[in-house]
Amino acid sequence: MPRPPTKRLLLPALALAFGALAHGEANAARVVGQLRMPAAAREAPGDALGYWRAWNGFLELRPPAEDPRHTLSVVLVGGSLAEPVGCDVRLAQGGLAPSAMAVRPGGTLRIENGDGCSHELTSATIPEFPPLATAPGNARRVTGVPAGGPHVIADRLYAHVEGWVHVIDDLAACATLRADGRYVFEDVPPGEYTLKVLRGDAEIRSQQAVVPAGGLEVGAIAIP
Repeated sequence: MPRPPTKRLLLPALALAFGALAHGEANAARVVGQLRMPAAAREAPGDALGYWRAWNGFLELRPPAEDPRHTLSVVLVGGSLAEPVGCDVRLAQGGLAPSAMAVRPGGTLRIENGDGCSHELTSATIPEFPPLATAPGNARRVTGVPAGGPHVIADRLYAHVEGWVHVIDDLAACATLRADGRYVFEDVPPGEYTLKVLRGDAEIRSQQAVVPAGGLEVGAIAIP
């Protein structure tokens, strides 16, 4: 009695599947780099004596050093990605991280509340962004962000919380940024892009980035 052909066909099918997976991984590049932040603007001793010396005039009072995770966004623009892209945002330590957000026209922003209190974010120029309380641990999605802007985001519960939504044609990817200024883009299709750094309502850096199949390490970018 002949053996059923199922097992003979299984190996070629698995080979095709693994080949497709390997091909997909080969076409997904990693882009890394670093923002060169200004030197720490404050002597920040961690003990009580240090704070006493600062507040009593023995040490100069200076503003805290900038945390790039809260103030800066690094994005790639260009490539051949078709679907709308939006960068994920987090509420943390009483503010938006990052406060400079990016999305394609018609894209979706996801804002997760990592604080221990509720926030009620809204924007006067984004129709799909009415005031809505978001409890700790929950996330809110804002869809259909219109072109234009930067759109200003405010918090009806906390006046100091503010952000800006940059609507960018051909937005391709959003970087994960660390406190030391290092950033990484995962799974970027090879191609020609423009790397942009956003702060507040402005674009503060822009440069070309050609991503090969093997990935790219971008030279350090000085931040004023």
